[in-house]
Amino acid sequence: MDSKIKIAVLIRVYDRIEDLKYNLKIIADTWTENEYFVIVVSNGKSKGYVVDESLYPYINKLVVLEANEGHLKGNSQLLKEGAKFIPANCDFTLVLEADTWLYGDSLISKYTKILTDSDIVWASADWYDKYISVATDFAIIKSDYIKKNPDLFDFGRFPECYVSNYMRDHQDKSISIEENMPVHVPSYVLKYPYVHNKERRFYAFPKSKMVTHHVEHLKNGMLQKKRYFNIISQSDYFEDASVKCKKWELFKIKFWINLSRFFLKRTWYSKKYYKTLDNQKD
Repeated sequence: MDSKIKIAVLIRVYDRIEDLKYNLKIIADTWTENEYFVIVVSNGKSKGYVVDESLYPYINKLVVLEANEGHLKGNSQLLKEGAKFIPANCDFTLVLEADTWLYGDSLISKYTKILTDSDIVWASADWYDKYISVATDFAIIKSDYIKKNPDLFDFGRFPECYVSNYMRDHQDKSISIEENMPVHVPSYVLKYPYVHNKERRFYAFPKSKMVTHHVEHLKNGMLQKKRYFNIISQSDYFEDASVKCKKWELFKIKFWINLSRFFLKRTWYSKKYYKTLDNQKD
């Protein structure tokens, strides 16, 4: 009897086709603990961003949307369309950005087990320090919850707040994936290692072995992202991106992430609150 959990992986992509290529290969090579049904939803065709046929063997269902609803609604569009193809035998769905790479799937196994044994329906990182919010770039969700709640992904701006507000309104529960936190440094920190200066967001998460870098923010683009992945995974997965002293490089990333936990944060003196959204779709 096959004891592996069946999980749908809903990957959304617009222009990050190269990221998608590497992500699919990482999933095929290193996600071995569960059985995955990979759904890729793309809305970049009209701008020339086409999923190459060489990637088809890694994809169980490819959904290509002819029209793109734009920056604010494009993300919502991809998730809503992709959700239509979640197989009935997949108890869980992992929603994933194309540029979010995870080495191995032990983290997925851990949180699907937690969801299985509880009434929690959603697992992802706690996104904002100010607002009650959940990350949507990497989230593990009970598939039935998605199917029973077609408006779950009907957001515009602030999707992380929209989903949290939605679960509050429906009295549903979520759990934080601590391994993917902290996500940001406080807004008063203008410059910090391993953080993009404008977004003030970490892009490397050693505990989960995940990188989410936007390559345009990196000096050497995709090559540097591959190096970070090798560091985080402590492997030579990308042979063309060798790193000297990977242990030392990993220590530095961990040091700066852990140091950031001592910065004065809003939650030290006031509680988080739900952001007010215009009709929940601001």
